[in-house]
Amino acid sequence: MLFLWGTLITEPFHIFARFIAKAVQYAAKGVGISGIAFSLALYVVVVSVIILLQKFEPTRFGVFIPCAISSAFVLMAVIRSIHNRSVVIGDVIAIAIPAVVALIFYVLKFEKGLKWFTDTYTYSLAIALVNSLLFVPLAKLNGVVQKILYITRYNDLDITGSFAGLAGIPEIVWGLFLTAFAVLPIIYLATIGRRK
Repeated sequence: MLFLWGTLITEPFHIFARFIAKAVQYAAKGVGISGIAFSLALYVVVVSVIILLQKFEPTRFGVFIPCAISSAFVLMAVIRSIHNRSVVIGDVIAIAIPAVVALIFYVLKFEKGLKWFTDTYTYSLAIALVNSLLFVPLAKLNGVVQKILYITRYNDLDITGSFAGLAGIPEIVWGLFLTAFAVLPIIYLATIGRRK
């Protein structure tokens, strides 16, 4: 999925990351936080969502996660369309396809497929996080790297930008530091899940 991240195939998963970022942004405005505080809040929320999805996937609730996410997408798309008085066709298609697939899997009681779907959402969010923490700051180093790292074209999570130059430390170093802290529990939980 990492190699597909900069393509339209992964758009439903970009929307997932984007909706989480928008929700955090809306909440941050309400409590009046911005800059580094907002970046840290977004970071903590995204990592927490990934860990919660990993925890729920092996339980009996795991099969309902794709349907719940798809329903939330459809609801948010309807609310946004009413609010903006316009419909973004690309987003509607990107939301409709996984919603239909999740519904078909659920009707057919294809639990293995639903759990696979949950894993796809979980680890696509992890890829979105690693992309924003590691590859986006790396792409900013020079134009050549930016062209090579095509996956950075669709960055839905702006986390490291506010850390650039903090305490004299470059953005890429902050990105590496935050990536390490995020990836360790995610890999640990993924490994434990496979053992079970």
